[in-house]
Amino acid sequence: MNLALYREFRPKNFDEVIGQDYIIKTLKNQIKTNRLTHAYLFCGPRGTGKTSTAKIFAKAVNCTHSTDGNPCGLCAECVALSEPNTDIIEIDAASNNRVEEIRDLREKVNFPPLIGRYKVYIIDEVHMLTESAFNALLKTLEEPPKHVIFILATTEIHKLPATILSRCTRFDFKLLDVNALSEHLKNVFDKRNITYDEKSLYLIAKAGEGSVRDMLSIADSVASFCDNKIDYQSAEKVIGLSNRENIKNILLAIANKDMNSLFLSIKSALGAGKNIQVLCKEMADFIKNLIMIKVGVTDYSVLDILPGDFNRYAEIANLFEVDYLKSAFSKFAKIELDLKYSLNPENLFESACLELLSDGGKAQNIENIPTKSAGTPIQNSGVEKVSEIKREQTEIEKIWGNVLLKVKQNNMFAFSNALNNVNKVEEIAHKLIVHTNDLSSFETIDNKERIDVLLKLVKLFDDSIVAVEVEYDKDNASSQDIKDNLKDVFKSKIKFKE
Repeated sequence: MNLALYREFRPKNFDEVIGQDYIIKTLKNQIKTNRLTHAYLFCGPRGTGKTSTAKIFAKAVNCTHSTDGNPCGLCAECVALSEPNTDIIEIDAASNNRVEEIRDLREKVNFPPLIGRYKVYIIDEVHMLTESAFNALLKTLEEPPKHVIFILATTEIHKLPATILSRCTRFDFKLLDVNALSEHLKNVFDKRNITYDEKSLYLIAKAGEGSVRDMLSIADSVASFCDNKIDYQSAEKVIGLSNRENIKNILLAIANKDMNSLFLSIKSALGAGKNIQVLCKEMADFIKNLIMIKVGVTDYSVLDILPGDFNRYAEIANLFEVDYLKSAFSKFAKIELDLKYSLNPENLFESACLELLSDGGKAQNIENIPTKSAGTPIQNSGVEKVSEIKREQTEIEKIWGNVLLKVKQNNMFAFSNALNNVNKVEEIAHKLIVHTNDLSSFETIDNKERIDVLLKLVKLFDDSIVAVEVEYDKDNASSQDIKDNLKDVFKSKIKFKE
């Protein structure tokens, strides 16, 4: 059976792991100086090398002839650990997440390793463990036997309890840039004798969106389709990306107010089963490049385009004012999420294009577009400001109720509990203000990642909301909250007179 590229080219030592230099250097130094810790937490997006690094680390700590922290791959320990064994135990927390499995683990950790010096437990997707399973793991994770090392891997760090986080040495794996992915893909293709051109190489690397595994999976499909002779047009067909020429034609139609050409270009871009969400994302990316060219950016790694395409982008950029492009970028970025839930996403996309066409390429400063409420004239006082007019509270509360339901449906339990302690929501100048007098809930919600999630959910029900803020009403904290906090401090040694 032919191995998939991502399996065939999985790193076998630290030097083959790409894009995670500081993590690799730290782990190698710990191995060389024998300053290992009992628990590690590898977190970050999928396909960035978390599990591969964990497996290499598990071999390296047991290798008797390691070189520069790398496992030699030749000693008896390395050979034995390359086969199924009882010293490196991989646990998939997605399917083994119950408290019974963790209790079984707690019993087995006491048995010494049979091959090397350490028994290494790699728990993948650890965020999937149940609350009771986390509680069962705590004590063992904090004080395991001297011959045991835990490596926890997760793509959703925010779902882990603070009690787990505080017991681990944490490493954050990052997504790779297109240049690093392209270079790695080039080496893979050369080793497999797959022919390619630079454009197709870049296209596949970009489609990987920072993930090595995703990129190699896409590359596998493209190579099979092209019979190991990859060209740009074939790669574009397999990946499902819309032809850049069609995007250029859409923008030209908008600039020329040519409605007929606009609909024909959109139809052409969506031909052969092209995904409307992919088209929208590509439009936003294309316009972002135009903005950067307009403001003088010439670094191709920042522009995310091939050097040969610069003149083509520059020609289109000259047709628009930069403020108009900012408005267009904002529009396509906003509807990208809406398309997923729309009953007719094609109409939504075409509507956005028609709005831009009706503006005729005129400059619009999206930061200074005034908001007009029914029956309220806008005062022109040199610089137009957004009117701070509150909407009907019942409408806001209805939106908020729908948001709470969405959070609950997505099993975001900690987030949901915190949002249930919100005692007031209001909308001022297209900004949703969330109030809570519970400090713990405030700290849970007041996180950039969760605020971004909250804003996306709010936009599902009201696209006019542009920001979400959370405020802690310290002065309105309930007396019971204060009592509870004091009880925690004094370990329930005081009583309150009712």
